[in-house]
Parts: sequence; structure tokens; C-alpha cells
Amino acid sequence: ALCERTEGLLLRNTQVANQFDLCATSLPMPGMARPAGLMLVARHGDDHRLLRIAAEVEALLGR
Repeated sequence: ALCERTEGLLLRNTQVANQFDLCATSLPMPGMARPAGLMLVARHGDDHRLLRIAAEVEALLGR
């Protein structure tokens, strides 16, 4: 039960992209007045490229 709940929380932000066979990641945006995140989406099969871009975005944001 805990595993399913945790998985649901982890995947809820990227679920729409996954339904269209895209890959996505959501980066938390700390310091905002309300909880916010930046979702990055890429074509199917570009997972490694997306993770590389996400790491670069995190570096640019100073995290």
C-alpha cells in the first residue's frame, strides 16, 4: 500500500506526458510562494537526453 501510494505521488506530475508515450521529469522549484515545479518533456526514447537537460537546468537554477 505504501509503495503504491509513493509511486502514485512520484508519477502524478508526469502522468499526462506518459499517456502520450513521451518522457517527462518534474523539477521542484523551491523558494516559491506556493509549491511549484518545472516539467520538462521529451519525445519517446529521449530519456537520457531529457535527464541531461534537467541536470543542466538545475545547474542554471543554482540547485
